[in-house]
This record gives sequence, structure tokens and C-alpha cells, in this order.
Amino acid sequence: MKEIASRFCLIDPEEIRQLLKDGEKVELSHTMGQFPTSGRVQFSQEPSRGDDGTSWEQSFRAVVTDPTIMVYNGIRMYVGVFCTDGTFFVIGSATETPMLTVTPYENSYVLETVFDAAEPALI
Repeated sequence: MKEIASRFCLIDPEEIRQLLKDGEKVELSHTMGQFPTSGRVQFSQEPSRGDDGTSWEQSFRAVVTDPTIMVYNGIRMYVGVFCTDGTFFVIGSATETPMLTVTPYENSYVLETVFDAAEPALI
């Protein structure tokens, strides 16, 4: 079974939006800012039924020690979540990019986002 690894990357919307629109596989590139975490990445997804059908609320939270993460506070970026088998999945869709929140906390930084996806992430 796949598990979530202790690192993630942040992806510029212009870099992958067309790939997501075309349904193509997103590959890791050197321009994607990777961050190791100090602890486990927290990821959850819960189904929600509404008038438009079922959506999946995806929550992502990671703690990092790299202060450069603060430049991403309040901006929209895709989050690439790595799995222990070397694969990764993307939080975000072709039409919407998640908003990131970064909060300083005791010599660390907490990056969080919540995103409503049409399909669940396969992990």
C-alpha cells in the first residue's frame, strides 16, 4: 500500500494547468520547489454530496523548517504530494488552484490548504 512521504512540492499553475486540462500525467521537474517536512504530512479527503453531485474535500498540512516557504503564503499554487513508492499526486484541478496558507510556529512553518476536488486522490 502506498503511503505519503515526508516531502512535497509546490507547482506554479502555468507549469501544469494545460497538462491537467489535457488529462496528461504530471511529471516532476527541477523547477518545482521541493520541501522536506519535519514530521508526517497530513492529508485527508472526505466526500461531500450536494446538488452538483459528490465532491471531495482534500485537506493538506505539513510542517517545514525552511523559512523560504513564507513567500507562498496567500498565493495559489498546486501541491504535489509524494508517496513512498516514488509516485506523486496533485492537489488542484485544471480549472482551480488551491490557496496556500503558511503560518510561522516555534522555528517552523505550517503550510496548509483545503481544496474541493471532483475526484478523490488515489493513494
